[in-house]
Amino acid sequence: MKVELHYGKGKLSLQIPEKNIAQIVRPWQKAPVGRRTDETWVSKALQCDEARRFEHIIAGKRLCVLTEDGTRDGPFAEVFKQLFGLLRPSSQVLFIISTGTHDADTGENNAIREEIEKAANAANLHNFRIHTNDCRQDGFINAGRTCRGTGVLFNDEVAETDVFLALSDMKTHYFSGYSNAIKNFVPGVCAFKTAEQNHRLALDENSTFGLHPWHSNQDRRANPCAADQLEGMRLLIKERPVYALATISTSQQVQWANFGHIEPVTRAGFDIIDKCNTHTVKPVPRLIVSPGGFPNDTNLYIAQRALELTKYAVSDGGEILFLSACANGIGEQGTLENFYNLLTHPLEEVLESIKSEYRMYSHKPYKFAQLISRLRRIWIHSQISDELIEPAHLHPAHQPQAIVDQWLGEDADTRIMAVDGANKIALYASPADGRLA
Repeated sequence: MKVELHYGKGKLSLQIPEKNIAQIVRPWQKAPVGRRTDETWVSKALQCDEARRFEHIIAGKRLCVLTEDGTRDGPFAEVFKQLFGLLRPSSQVLFIISTGTHDADTGENNAIREEIEKAANAANLHNFRIHTNDCRQDGFINAGRTCRGTGVLFNDEVAETDVFLALSDMKTHYFSGYSNAIKNFVPGVCAFKTAEQNHRLALDENSTFGLHPWHSNQDRRANPCAADQLEGMRLLIKERPVYALATISTSQQVQWANFGHIEPVTRAGFDIIDKCNTHTVKPVPRLIVSPGGFPNDTNLYIAQRALELTKYAVSDGGEILFLSACANGIGEQGTLENFYNLLTHPLEEVLESIKSEYRMYSHKPYKFAQLISRLRRIWIHSQISDELIEPAHLHPAHQPQAIVDQWLGEDADTRIMAVDGANKIALYASPADGRLA
């Protein structure tokens, strides 16, 4: 049986006997492939009563629209096209690209700026500016400190805003619970120090996917990292109104959209994600993982999310074949010391290092080391050189089909699960295996 998975800007195929396939998991695809639903879903969301009230609220006011950055594969162009006409009553619009700690000056972020300009001009929206958050170089204002000790330093560009609108393409997130509109604020438009203090909470075992203080299930609200982000956002916005346009997409094709006040919109998105992009599976000895292609596999730092979201699907002592192009290498230069360089140390040292003072990005090698330690191997098919892969306790897989054939040669009856678009999926182990949804 031919199994196609995304890889970089294309796809690759693997031949796996049907009897060996335990499951093929892909992100929610409500509409038939090739049929555009973006305009229908987004325009429908923007025709609600809340949208009409929003137009009245922003009339003559300074509006700040926060959008995700180029490391996300959200449906930017279609959302901008449908939305921007709604913004005309405002006196001025500041579009800010919420980068968090990611690099500001990238080709992908510049492409988002171009899409904003194009859509704004088409909508006759003239009084607008665009700014990309730079967590190291921009000016920041101190909004106070959360109860968990995070100092909230937010970009001074948004200081004079009257109303906020956050654009969020929602999905699971391996330590913030879910990618959602709150993250556009914290860490999205904050200083590096704020992100570092918040991300130290990623080490808490409750900082994981599927948990969030706004979850509809009260038993799934205890996520300290997400709670800290929410408290930080409230310190930043003060009494100013915050709206959200939330989407859930697959391959930049919108499957769902909602508009309104940030909390009910975000809560509704969590419920849809849990229903459509969360799965309970029986762990298998062999797992194939694709983050979903570019930009989800732009570099190893970004692509790792897919491993964290699917790790419960592989049994202890098993193997993963990771299909991640990583055309841009290991990660941004600023991440290397506390991400890659630390990961090349002996695994015992990596796991021990986290007991000392937290340093930004060090949660990444720590979680990598935890996963590597309980498996036999993680194979990676990528554009990263063997000289960089091997010191990180990973195994190069130049021919992914050869790895599958090797698995079948070792055990003709082995069970193999393949996950495509893993950056948007959360897998839980079945109750009998002890890792419950």
